[in-house]
Amino acid sequence: HGSVSQFCNPLSGQCNCKERVKGLLCDTCMDNFYGLDVTGCKACECDAAGSISGTVCDARTGQCACKPNIGGRRCDECMDGYHRVQKGHSFLCLPCNCEKAGTVNGSLLCDKSTGQCPCKAGVTGLRCSQCMLQTYNLSV
Repeated sequence: HGSVSQFCNPLSGQCNCKERVKGLLCDTCMDNFYGLDVTGCKACECDAAGSISGTVCDARTGQCACKPNIGGRRCDECMDGYHRVQKGHSFLCLPCNCEKAGTVNGSLLCDKSTGQCPCKAGVTGLRCSQCMLQTYNLSV
């Protein structure tokens, strides 16, 4: 899939590769490209804020090398149990820290963009750690 034709240089054996493809047989994607198929290789487009600088993506799957608590193929989303906090042009993924006793089904997962945990009836707060007005005794 990676060569322009089935012919190669008779002396070196080097095939004539498509754009973004390398190797003697044109069988490998160049750095920061992945998924060699009939169309060639696709750009990984790793998120600069979420991926570890100086790393390249997996040439087969396109998975970028993510910073801690960050996931997604492009390293552009928080892992389960974390929520996104924007810091200028970058972002961090901070733990949800849900109060197990105050969440629906004891969930420790929060909304990945707001950090809001899923609170039981009568419970409030970002982490579901407070009783609503006129209620008391938050326990398991």
